[in-house]
Amino acid sequence: MLTGSYRKRLEADLGRWVGEGLVSPESAATIRRSLAQEGGGFKLPALIGLFGGLLIASSVSAFVAANWDEIPRIAKLVMILLGLAGALGISARLESRGSTGGADAAATCGTLIFAAGVALVGQMYHLPTDWPGGALLVALGALIVAFLLRSNGALVIAIVGIGCWAGGRWDEGESRAHLLFWLPFLPALWLAATRHNRLVHHVAALALLGWFATLPGQPAFLRFDYGLLAYGLAVSALFVALGALALDRGGPGLLTAFLPWGLIGLILSLNVELIRILDPSEAKAGTAHSLNYVAYALALPAVIGLGLLARERRFAWPLAAALVMSLLVPVLFWSGGAVSMAGKIVVAALILSIAIGLVVAGAGGGVRRLSIAGSLLFAIAIVTLLWQTIGTLLDQSLFFLVGGAALIAIASGMRRLLAKFSKPVEATP
Repeated sequence: MLTGSYRKRLEADLGRWVGEGLVSPESAATIRRSLAQEGGGFKLPALIGLFGGLLIASSVSAFVAANWDEIPRIAKLVMILLGLAGALGISARLESRGSTGGADAAATCGTLIFAAGVALVGQMYHLPTDWPGGALLVALGALIVAFLLRSNGALVIAIVGIGCWAGGRWDEGESRAHLLFWLPFLPALWLAATRHNRLVHHVAALALLGWFATLPGQPAFLRFDYGLLAYGLAVSALFVALGALALDRGGPGLLTAFLPWGLIGLILSLNVELIRILDPSEAKAGTAHSLNYVAYALALPAVIGLGLLARERRFAWPLAAALVMSLLVPVLFWSGGAVSMAGKIVVAALILSIAIGLVVAGAGGGVRRLSIAGSLLFAIAIVTLLWQTIGTLLDQSLFFLVGGAALIAIASGMRRLLAKFSKPVEATP
């Protein structure tokens, strides 16, 4: 997907390259035509059309609600079916005319009518209250629409419905993992992988991340066992590694959507780890369940694969090092070392090093979200350390002094290292 910022930068670069004689005017014109045919992710007519369809659906819903008691039951069913058939018929007609945006808007409107119809039918016939089952029914209907009419909006509704169904069943089953989630989610995931829509990709990544979050079970969340932090760090590292590797090697867009959500989980988990090591009553390891080891068994190979398989070493190696250091933080807690002064210093230094690693990876690979995540982690860590000191204020001052001197020393030697990495390959005669 081509964003507006990328287009503006490319347009400026094309003008400069043409002026310098690096690219011919004909080649620049060809590139512009190619981008125009590929299209961008933000299509104003389609978006306005979607809003218009939602307003029409809201108008019909308000009209039906105002006259609900006076409308016969059979008439209610006919209205729902006619609205559904009309919206989907308009979608198919627009698709045949090449108006993909309008077709998507109409299909999304039809899917919302179907969802409202499921709720209304349940109310009319006084069916047993089972909102997770209703969410699954809506999701299956939306999945069919997404497959037949290639509607991204319907696919988003389907993924959200599957997530709501799985969450409801997990809440009922308490500690049991809802493995049936994968039956409808796998087809939705396959459809999401075939689409070039970032909203679809991010919603699918969030649904998958949500399922991972439910695996520890409700008891672990109710008592907030600190083993959850180790599990969260491992899952976040897994998502970051998969997303970064896909970004580096031009992999599926769906996998690249794992990167920002993994970074958010990484920042949150590491900051909670830092806060609790500075509180004597909270500096404890928690319980290392089998799920922790499973998560580490998935995360470590993914991180190693990132370091070995990525093409851009300036991007992959600092990021892989940061992820390895992230996975070391819970290990230090499990060893009991975090309780001592030396352990607190090591954990704090690890977290600051992780932040630097993210910034270096972002700068080396031109991935701004990594630089932002590293800068945010570094800033929050500094504020936390100033709020709750390691030992006395003099100890804290010494920690910052040593850390600052180390960073200056690293920065002084980094130019030579980056120059070595970026040395152009000589052409063979």
